[in-house]
Amino acid sequence: MKQLTLSVTNRKQTGRGPARRLRTVGTVPAVIYGKAGSRSLAVDERDFRMLMRAKGGSIALVEIKDDEGKQTLSLIQDVQRNPRTDRFVHIDFKEVLPNEELRTEIPLHITGESEGVKLDGALLEVVSHQVHVRCLPKDLPEFITIDVTSMRGGDNIQVKDLPAIAGVTYTGDQNRVLIACVVPEQEEEAKPDAAAPAAAAAPAAAEPAKKA
Repeated sequence: MKQLTLSVTNRKQTGRGPARRLRTVGTVPAVIYGKAGSRSLAVDERDFRMLMRAKGGSIALVEIKDDEGKQTLSLIQDVQRNPRTDRFVHIDFKEVLPNEELRTEIPLHITGESEGVKLDGALLEVVSHQVHVRCLPKDLPEFITIDVTSMRGGDNIQVKDLPAIAGVTYTGDQNRVLIACVVPEQEEEAKPDAAAPAAAAAPAAAEPAKKA
């Protein structure tokens, strides 16, 4: 389990105007949701960028420390970015309680080179990059590793094939395909056109009329 820490300030003013003013000074408006309701926060953009860098391609618990001394364990639920500048626009956190199971998605990390790709001319198709799990926060894995080395053409990996992890339950359809080793269909060689039917015989010439 990866756990990171983020210092924030409680945000008293909400709405587009205050949020826009926060962004102009390098601060990102945020909200944390929990059983007790929601709180509006302000996050330093540089601090959050560093946290995302440390998080990388894994999932992590984030301990939020606000300016009033309150500490809250959370998961990053959603991050909005400006599509033009790529700067952070808004962040949603979800409160996590240490002694209650949580439901979330864990990223899949794929390792190895499929034998089907090397030997069968197959293509490795990643159907899903994440899998749904249920567990206590202390059991939360950073990611699930899948080794595809032994996959041959026509093989697939389903949710039920994932490695067992203590305290973690894979939820949803256990037969859902996550990765498939697909052999492309061979195009049939063009068949020669059937011989054109013989030209119809010319009608026989009419016999000359007999004289009376």
